[in-house]
Amino acid sequence: MTGKPRVLLVTPVPPYPPDNGGLLRIFSLVTRLADRYDFSLLTFVRRTGERRFQQNAAAMALGRLFSQVHAVPKESTELPSAAVPDLPRTAREWFSPEMAAALARLTGEGRVDLVHVEFLQMAFYSWYVKGVPAVLTEHDLSHLSLFRSYFREWTGLRRFAQVGEWLATRRYHREVCSRFDGLVALTPADRDLLRRGVPEGKVSLIPTCVDLERFSFRPEPEPGAPVDLAYVGHYPHYPNEDAAVWFCRRVLPLLRRERPGVTLSLIGSSPTDAVRALAGGGVEVTGTVPDVRPCLDRAKVFIAPVRLGFGVKGKVLEAFARGLPVVATSIVQGGIPEARPEEHLLVADSPRSWARQCRRLLEDAALRRRLAAAGRALAERHYAWGASCAKLDELYRSLLEPRAARPEPAPSLAPSA
Repeated sequence: MTGKPRVLLVTPVPPYPPDNGGLLRIFSLVTRLADRYDFSLLTFVRRTGERRFQQNAAAMALGRLFSQVHAVPKESTELPSAAVPDLPRTAREWFSPEMAAALARLTGEGRVDLVHVEFLQMAFYSWYVKGVPAVLTEHDLSHLSLFRSYFREWTGLRRFAQVGEWLATRRYHREVCSRFDGLVALTPADRDLLRRGVPEGKVSLIPTCVDLERFSFRPEPEPGAPVDLAYVGHYPHYPNEDAAVWFCRRVLPLLRRERPGVTLSLIGSSPTDAVRALAGGGVEVTGTVPDVRPCLDRAKVFIAPVRLGFGVKGKVLEAFARGLPVVATSIVQGGIPEARPEEHLLVADSPRSWARQCRRLLEDAALRRRLAAAGRALAERHYAWGASCAKLDELYRSLLEPRAARPEPAPSLAPSA
């Protein structure tokens, strides 16, 4: 192999602008490894509808980062049910014969040395990779849990109507994992969960990190800070909508009994109707912002009331790095195992404990300063991008080493292009 190894990244949408945690992770890693690898991109873009301009502009902008950008119309997934393979819904909605053919062509013609697939809904495209190693990043393993799933349809009593779909998703997950040469987990808990079903050596732990220079530590705002609490989310991702709605309906009324007038800023991209409806009465919904830092800098406390999903929450790492004290659920804290309750953040799960922990921070400036300093130190010690880039580089190089040819597995779910 001469020159830089050629890596083809396969994503459901262009990773630009990086306005949610998954896209930010992709963009951050590719940016930092571009001097070692020749990255190209294969992704869907809209040709019609209101998002077509944004996605096509994003694909063009990424031409400065990727040597080639191959765009497939998302409309090519809009197939009659008879033409869609027997896949669970999370994958079926992303099946495109045009995408499958593009991947088979690019790999079959020897134009790439390694394929890296992002997100479970794209994992079945591994069936079309021809003769090169393939890696899958598992951004969120909550599809393995009927009770912590990030799917809106799998919450409340509705989850019991989805048992068949959940079982199909678990079977699909096992099968596609067997197709990949390497699997990337984001947290130790996710890594351990993956290792239950695949050989241990196949799974690599490569955490999501934070740009410590961009999110530089800043002093606590003046006592007259315009916002008490802040939360950041990409709201079409259901756990973020659920977190915002649950906090406003269940926690904020309790907190305001003790501290009337507490204010909250819901920051982040594409707020849903349910999130927009929360605006007013001391709750602001910013909508998509070009930079979250000025919004964070207006607040005293960062909250992460996320109750669904797995993985690390990059929003909390950004708050740590920026110097915001954090209150989070035990689910969020579990995704950052180095973060210890009362030392780096406060943890709450019930509405009453949430109101109590938020009140503690709002009333105790010394506690805010102590947690802010400890959170920044933790981010510097464990979540600088350099370490994760080195781990991904190591994984790529181990798979690119010459190796004996192996027989292709014969998956029962394999669709035809």
